[in-house]
Amino acid sequence: MTRHRSFARIPPMRAKWFFALLLVLGAYLTWRLFDVQVLNGKVYARDALLQQRESLDVPGRRGEILDRNGLVLVSSQPSESVFAVPSQIKDPQETARRLASILHLPATQLQPLLTGGGEFAWVARKIPQAQAQRLRDAALTGINVIHEETGQRTAADGTLAAPILGFVGVDENGLAGLEYAFDRLLRGAPGKITLETDHFGDPIPFAPEVVVPARPGVSLQLTVDRYLQFVTEQALGQQIRTWHARSGTAIVLDPNTGAILALASLPDFDPGAYWRAKPDAWRDHAVEDSYEPGSTFKLITAAAALEHGVPPHALFPAHDRIEVGGHVIHNAEDGFMASGKRYESIDDIIAYSHNVGAAEIGLRVGASALYSTVRAFGFGVPTDVGLPGENPGIMPGADGWNRVGVATISFGQGISVEPLQLAMAYAAIANGGMLLRPRILDRLLAPDGSVLYQYAPEVVRRVVSERVAAQLRHYLREVVVRGTGNPTAQVPGYTTAGKTGTAQIAIDGYYASGAYNASFIGMIPAQHPRFVILVKVERPRGSIYGSEVAAPAFARIARLAMLHAGVVPNERLARTGAKRP
Repeated sequence: MTRHRSFARIPPMRAKWFFALLLVLGAYLTWRLFDVQVLNGKVYARDALLQQRESLDVPGRRGEILDRNGLVLVSSQPSESVFAVPSQIKDPQETARRLASILHLPATQLQPLLTGGGEFAWVARKIPQAQAQRLRDAALTGINVIHEETGQRTAADGTLAAPILGFVGVDENGLAGLEYAFDRLLRGAPGKITLETDHFGDPIPFAPEVVVPARPGVSLQLTVDRYLQFVTEQALGQQIRTWHARSGTAIVLDPNTGAILALASLPDFDPGAYWRAKPDAWRDHAVEDSYEPGSTFKLITAAAALEHGVPPHALFPAHDRIEVGGHVIHNAEDGFMASGKRYESIDDIIAYSHNVGAAEIGLRVGASALYSTVRAFGFGVPTDVGLPGENPGIMPGADGWNRVGVATISFGQGISVEPLQLAMAYAAIANGGMLLRPRILDRLLAPDGSVLYQYAPEVVRRVVSERVAAQLRHYLREVVVRGTGNPTAQVPGYTTAGKTGTAQIAIDGYYASGAYNASFIGMIPAQHPRFVILVKVERPRGSIYGSEVAAPAFARIARLAMLHAGVVPNERLARTGAKRP
């Protein structure tokens, strides 16, 4: 009775509001149920499914780098890494000690990674397979070895061609050299893996995966010949060691196609441990440096003379010293002095490398003709070879082409060139007068090995006539037969031609005392060259002359290049010596 009386005392209006509220709430729930299941059912189902899935990017396998014959220079190998779960490690000190013995890392470096709790810490990335297996066998609590999605970049021949090839970061991102310049092609396109996860976000075992395959990267096939690269580095390294030099550069070209067959830069480094080398070792000195070419530039002056009407056998006053605009120019005291004669020919000036004679040629030609010839040969602008960090050299401004400037530029002072620029200029003389664009890439290859793109020789322009080119090659032949290249640039059984160079090194606008670049650039055979070879040695000690420091490396490379090309030495030439045509 009491309960009935209590209920009876509830005001009628309150009861009405209560039932109205229940009605509204019921209507709302009915509408939401209709919305979720009927109107937007597919949308909510999709959102719920997305919350139960996790998408992961899968990198594409990085493309290889091959030499001209298809031999692998750089490839990506399967990689494994080590991570720790610090919260599971009871004795960080002992674990660090055992890790150190396997990974060859200091225990003091490893221990902080293993302490302080936490669920994840990288210990070492991209470790050798042998170390990974030893860690698995050790079964250290809290230490895990996992397969990495990105590979471990491996150079097949260690340091060979390292400044050209460059290196990558820990996740195979290109950081230097060709690895950097063509990173977008090499790395391909990532794929995706979609995993079903539980409410904690962990993958559900054996749940279906939706996979979008990664696209492997493009492979680069170079014009470089691995054998020629090896012998070039060996010959250059021997001269650097003999003369206690700081560094060196050597280039081997096919003058008829512009193909770079070897590009050596020493000292070099191990691409797999690039961080251990000084950054200067990363530099590709053949394209990233510029230097005053010295006497090797005299041939460009001779080209300007012949192209602008100076007869091939023109005579010039023979002096060992001349004053131009208050500036004294003198010949090098190397045993090839001009004194004792009234006149000398262009033949003599090039063969004996007379600075005064070269200045006389330049002054006769004039600033305008010399400037236009220098520009035509490609100096002062990048070659567009495709390697990063290319140095265009330094061309003098308008005030640098006065009489003093013309005189000094004529023998390779007051102008700065990139080694590859100079090599391509000599290649134009070797091939009959056509300046070609240098090529380091031969073709792009798909993952299945098919050719995606073939690079062809590219003519930039004609710089001298065939007649002038032949006369210039004759001058270079005289250097080897009777001039500064005799006998060090001679190769028994073959004819060679080339030019020695010795140039002071300028630092902050001043010539450094005792600092020189010794160089030689030449071609073999002399009349129909198959190879153009440049050798430059920086800061040699004991001698500064290109004939002594650089020419022997040229001769060794030239001989091996001809043998590699299947051209055997001519026994008659070998017996009779260099004076044979």
